[in-house]
Amino acid sequence: MVSTETTTDVIRPLRRTHSRGVAQPSISPAHGSAPVSGWRRMFFDWSLVGGATAVCHVVGAVTSLLLRVFLDPAQMGIWQALKLLLNYGNYANLGISKGAVREFTIARGKEAAGTSAAARAKHGLNLAFTVNTLTSLVYATVLVVVGISLGRLGNGQWSSSWALGMVTVGLLAVLSRYVTFHVTIMRGCQDFVATSRLSVLEGLLTLGVCSLAAWLWGLTGLYLGTLVVLLGSLVYVLRYRAVDLRPAWDTAEIRRLIAIGGPILLAGTVASLFRSLDKLMILAYMSDREYQLGCYSVALLVSVQLFGLGNMLSIVMGPRYGEKFGHCGTRRPVALMAARATELQAALMALPTSLAVVAAAPILGWLLPKYEAGLTPLVWLAPGTLALAIALPAGQYLVAVNLQRRALMVISFATVFAALGNHFTLTAGWGLLGVGMATAAVYVFYFVLLLAVSIWPELRPADRLRYVAMLLVTLVPTMATALWLEQHWPLSDAGWDVVFYKAAIVVVVWVCTTGFVWRAGGWHRVWS
Repeated sequence: MVSTETTTDVIRPLRRTHSRGVAQPSISPAHGSAPVSGWRRMFFDWSLVGGATAVCHVVGAVTSLLLRVFLDPAQMGIWQALKLLLNYGNYANLGISKGAVREFTIARGKEAAGTSAAARAKHGLNLAFTVNTLTSLVYATVLVVVGISLGRLGNGQWSSSWALGMVTVGLLAVLSRYVTFHVTIMRGCQDFVATSRLSVLEGLLTLGVCSLAAWLWGLTGLYLGTLVVLLGSLVYVLRYRAVDLRPAWDTAEIRRLIAIGGPILLAGTVASLFRSLDKLMILAYMSDREYQLGCYSVALLVSVQLFGLGNMLSIVMGPRYGEKFGHCGTRRPVALMAARATELQAALMALPTSLAVVAAAPILGWLLPKYEAGLTPLVWLAPGTLALAIALPAGQYLVAVNLQRRALMVISFATVFAALGNHFTLTAGWGLLGVGMATAAVYVFYFVLLLAVSIWPELRPADRLRYVAMLLVTLVPTMATALWLEQHWPLSDAGWDVVFYKAAIVVVVWVCTTGFVWRAGGWHRVWS
């Protein structure tokens, strides 16, 4: 059974000094800032979700390769476009599901504190379920009508593929919204065992069913296989769902939940634009745009994986901030928890980011020599992506304490700044290197600005000193070592031993600094 110890179960919050014999505050990270379920449970969930994510990445890579073997590029283009239409269905509910789940996590914290709030939170989930169902049905109807129209007007194979695809996506949109909403609730309940199993199940089903169906029946088979996978996910969530949902309607409460979730949804939409702006600027400004974006995609392979790691860690922490806010009723303990989570996230992200700086470029250059022009931005994009990843706790804090409009303001301002920065570097003729430099600079700027309007005002001087010191000790030695080695110890033509030695040095520096932070920051006391 997973441990669900509280702060006092994990560590003694006070310690005695030998000189005076009076109680003094502990510097432990658990003191006043632990999740309601404790840091040990959080580490367990990180390990669980991380393992499932690694399996899904491997399975997903194999699936992608097989689908590209069985389908031609034009068919894959149709499928990619249809997947975009499926993703757009998530915006139809105007954010009510996000608002309802946020209120649900806060209610869980209130229940842990002895305050009854479950009835209203459950009512909100039922309202969100109703709105989700109605809006997804409307969206599906539009897609089905468009698909039928394409089928009647078209006179070729591709027209029939689009028509059948649109009808299929309409059906998938309804099922997907139902499954996704239940998964979000399960995460809100911190049932990461169930959600991790579902991720692995979906990955394996997609590999087996979709690949086989695409091999047998082409694009039509892929449509059918995707439907089968989603039906399998539906059966799973019906078996392991956290709550039973029922239709309900309350106009005033629906408006309130949309007012909460709407800015969260809009901020997520702008964030997607923010993270893809460098690609759009390359397409808009460069003459050989397709070639340049193709080269730049190699650097994006690394940065996307790094951000995915940070996002995986934040998924585990997200519901804990709302639960903490409901439990204590004030913002400062939530800000402290977000600050401590940033320490952990920075420590875990420092190693893969630094290894990417010293090893990713030569490895990718050897595997994909035609894309060598896109490797130069990598040295900038990797540290910039690290800043973007460690900004996630601050953004989640704003959502938890109902300050999501600040998150929207910051991401909107950073997007404008990113457009200006990329415009300057591209018009100055700096090419892909300039895009990488501008993007990295904006990511760091976004982290600083978001920190300034989120957890920083809630931290006392000692907390701020610890926050800055822990990040500097965690990040600077390892990153500086990687950047110095990359600059002063280039890969020789004779052998790959240089890459191995540089990676080994980076690992040694990271182990030393992380070990120091683990002791000096008081994290070792979580297991004392």
